[in-house]
Amino acid sequence: MTSREILFLIVTVLLISAAVALIPTAPRNAAPAVTAVKWDAVRDDPNERLKISWASCALFPSGKSDTWIQRHLEQVFNVEFDPIFMDVPTLHNRQPLMFSGGDIPDLCWHGEPLAVQRCIHQGFVLELPYELILKHAPTYVKNLNRYGPQAWLYSRYKGRNYGIPTWASGDVFPLVDLWRKDWLAKVGITKVPDTLDEFHTALWKFRHEDPDGNGVKDTYGTCPEPWWGMFFQNIFSAFSVLPQDLMMRDGRIVWGGIQPEAREALALLRQWYAEDLFDPDFAAASASSPTLRKFSSGRIGYYYGSASWHSLDLNNPGSIYTTMKQVDPRVELVPGPALIGLDGKRHARVWGGPGHVVWFSRDLAKQPEKVIRVLKIIEAFAANPDLFIASRLGKRGEHWEWSAQRGVHLLPPYDQPPNDKRNLLSIKDLENCWGFFSFCSVPLSETEPLLPKGMPAWRKTYSDPAWGMMNALGKSDVVPSAATLEDLRAFQIKVYTQIIRGDKPLAYFEEFAKVWRERGGDALLAEANQKLAEREAIYRTVGVIAAPTPPATP
Repeated sequence: MTSREILFLIVTVLLISAAVALIPTAPRNAAPAVTAVKWDAVRDDPNERLKISWASCALFPSGKSDTWIQRHLEQVFNVEFDPIFMDVPTLHNRQPLMFSGGDIPDLCWHGEPLAVQRCIHQGFVLELPYELILKHAPTYVKNLNRYGPQAWLYSRYKGRNYGIPTWASGDVFPLVDLWRKDWLAKVGITKVPDTLDEFHTALWKFRHEDPDGNGVKDTYGTCPEPWWGMFFQNIFSAFSVLPQDLMMRDGRIVWGGIQPEAREALALLRQWYAEDLFDPDFAAASASSPTLRKFSSGRIGYYYGSASWHSLDLNNPGSIYTTMKQVDPRVELVPGPALIGLDGKRHARVWGGPGHVVWFSRDLAKQPEKVIRVLKIIEAFAANPDLFIASRLGKRGEHWEWSAQRGVHLLPPYDQPPNDKRNLLSIKDLENCWGFFSFCSVPLSETEPLLPKGMPAWRKTYSDPAWGMMNALGKSDVVPSAATLEDLRAFQIKVYTQIIRGDKPLAYFEEFAKVWRERGGDALLAEANQKLAEREAIYRTVGVIAAPTPPATP
């Protein structure tokens, strides 16, 4: 390496370090001073063409400017977009440098409340009164209140609102499990397991009765992923507990992972591990041996949360089913709903309707009409399903079409990656908050006609929203001390794995719970309960619940 290259490297590291230092690990101090806007005096002239820099969700890193969707929306709303495309790593690494240098796009997106709080703390974000959103986007607010009201907390900071929460109607559906039907038949099981006992029997037979028929004991029941959102969630849900989420108990918020039900689930998993039912790789990082690869290669016969209408579509050349059939024509797959829990009911963790946050640059205090124009845009998406569909799929007959068998689908050449994302087409995300321009969703009643015939009934059978359990606040990192959450979750996964494998006794659970509280859990729970009380006031303001009727005048 030359001296010039070394010098360049040192300068780059110093710049990045300085930028990162500007963002605190957790926002705790006074709210930033941002110029207040007299919104009553702001007027948005629809005849004035506004230029808006737009850094929306990080799902389109290969996106290009001047797509059909962009031109269409620019014409409808009399705007000129300056789209900024990033992937998630770029979002995390580039944005701090941009913002600290004063380069803040007019509109920005963040997936996690803590990231939003940090930007607010640094004074990057313009305050956005609830009244303004209610005035210019009433239909949007109505949908948000129905599908994801908890998201109102995501843009809240020190008693004020700083953004537009998003919502996703599709996130109310529980994940569906995927089973090797041919393996079930081979070991004498004639129905998809429904209960914990049936589930245990299937895993035991998959390990000990040679379901692939090769005469070698080389198969396992499953290989759970160590990521907190997937780690044995099906088993914990059967015990009616969410181990890595905030839950309501007796009117207060608690942490699911330290509840007695979590201990009971660990006792069962510990027993099953001793019976050699889990691929031992589950305790390691899944990046080197992902569960999908193990399922596709025939090492495991059950894959949690991986089945969907599309993954089982043999007419889809990219589906899991088609791919596995091409390797081994004998493969038969079948979906499985959430397990029936100890109370005789199905339970499954769901993300729920709350989504993310879109916020505005502090610099728009000088051009507040842009804020109103954006609010009008999201209101139009909520009130006009055809416009929403165009913002996600482009032009019918050119970019997409519909059939009873396939539902809505992209046409060539847009059906081939990366042509879809390059043109901002997000066909799999109609019911989610991942559109580049339409970062909201629409009601299920408006997306259902676009689905393949039979898919709504399939969902009712295998993915009933009534089974869903979600985080009590939508996301745990809405609290100020959420910077400790990553450490707490990693600590919990480590201890859970040690207990399941037998490295620690089951009795260690009590010590774990004690350390979890001392390590920041108690502070997190105290703040979560404060947020719970704060949420009720927000709900009254935005119309989620009716405001109390004032007493009659004597």
